[in-house]
Amino acid sequence: MKLTDLISSELEYFRPMLERDKQSSFEQREIWRGETIRQRQKRISLELFKMLNGTVKYGPFKGLRLTHNPWWGQLDLGSQCLGLYEKEILKFIENIEDGQFTNFIDIGAADGYYAVGLLSTGKIPRSICFEKTDKGREAIFTNWKNNGAIGQLVVKAKANFESIATLTEHDLERSLILIDIEGGEFELLNNDTIHKFRYSKILLEIHNWVTDFEEKYKNLLISLDEFFCIKIIKRVDRQVDNYMELRDFTDDNRLLLISERRPCLMRFLELTPKSRL
Repeated sequence: MKLTDLISSELEYFRPMLERDKQSSFEQREIWRGETIRQRQKRISLELFKMLNGTVKYGPFKGLRLTHNPWWGQLDLGSQCLGLYEKEILKFIENIEDGQFTNFIDIGAADGYYAVGLLSTGKIPRSICFEKTDKGREAIFTNWKNNGAIGQLVVKAKANFESIATLTEHDLERSLILIDIEGGEFELLNNDTIHKFRYSKILLEIHNWVTDFEEKYKNLLISLDEFFCIKIIKRVDRQVDNYMELRDFTDDNRLLLISERRPCLMRFLELTPKSRL
């Protein structure tokens, strides 16, 4: 490379860093040094959200519009915009073939990130959400409308034995179920519910902070094994060094941006019906 070209490319590389230095005052930097971890993550998450106009730029949900004040997960907006949030689930979604599933059932839907995201991809035409809070249910509808009200959306209240019983054979036919209910999976997935879901593909997050976890988890695996092949979903690393949007972020902030604030390396299980193999 010619020296003139090297100088030009290097100055271009450092341009965003120099611009960032000009945008903050000494007083602001002093305030930032005193932030809690949570305060800093929220700040940089919203900064990236604003930079990308609140739209997912990478991954299977590319083009999905996110809400600035979500009911759940404001600290995850930046990671979601980069297509890095819960990368394990996104990787599975990337590999879904058109027509593979007719329904997506989201148990613990929060503000509808997955339910609306999947509808926006066109891979699954119908989403059924279970969300226990009024704010969450309102947020799901808002996000759906903000993204063009694509596909069919059904929003129900908390997932329990009575509400799950309302799911019909049509709802469960060729369905993909995501269960993320902060430890409530051990109560919800009794023998009757597992039997009802026996023809569906399930992605299940296991939460290990419940009382008597070891016994409950062992019994759940035994019950699931009757109808499902159980596969542990391997963790997918979140690589942040190659994103142009982040090259002027500090090392700490790049890594903090993708933190999901989990207490440990948690488990996702992929459950494939044995009857469909």
